[in-house]
Amino acid sequence: MLLADDAVAAPGVERLKDGRVRVNVRQVPALRRVNGVVNLGNVKGVPTAIVVTGRNRYEALNLRCTHQGVTVDRSRNEWRCPAHGSLFTLDGAVEQGPAMRPLARVRSRLRNGVLTVG
Repeated sequence: MLLADDAVAAPGVERLKDGRVRVNVRQVPALRRVNGVVNLGNVKGVPTAIVVTGRNRYEALNLRCTHQGVTVDRSRNEWRCPAHGSLFTLDGAVEQGPAMRPLARVRSRLRNGVLTVG
């Protein structure tokens, strides 16, 4: 599921005035299963996605490749850098270089079924 930069267009997703994004995880079908992914577009200038890593466990990832900062794309069950071929697991771990560090996390907080990212 890919959201436009104006995340308010998707049910359960709201872009706040300060640039953060609030996601009601129960209202977003892709976030109901492990390995589910929602691309939020830019959150405070950072290309960001949410990945479900376990029951009621979510990671917000910075989608900039840690090799040279190119935004990675989802390819089935991994993230792929279109510039130099680095591969990352859905939760951001490095599978194949040249990147040597995992994708960075974006600050997020889950409270009462609402994940605030940014």
